[in-house]
Amino acid sequence: MENGSLESIRDIQRFVPITVLTKDMLLNYNTLSKRLLDPAQFTVGDVYRLSILMGMDPSELYKKISREVKVRK
Repeated sequence: MENGSLESIRDIQRFVPITVLTKDMLLNYNTLSKRLLDPAQFTVGDVYRLSILMGMDPSELYKKISREVKVRK
């Protein structure tokens, strides 16, 4: 994932099904769906768990989310 194949945080669903994400991240389907639509809602714990699932460094995923949040404002 670190090679730039993840353009938007929403693209995560192309790599990991949302049902798997909800189970592994310990989140409700609706909660995760809202956070994927508005990445500013992700918590530090969410970013950490998601980075493990994606095989990414947590700081790199945080940077990607931060850039996406800035672009949307």
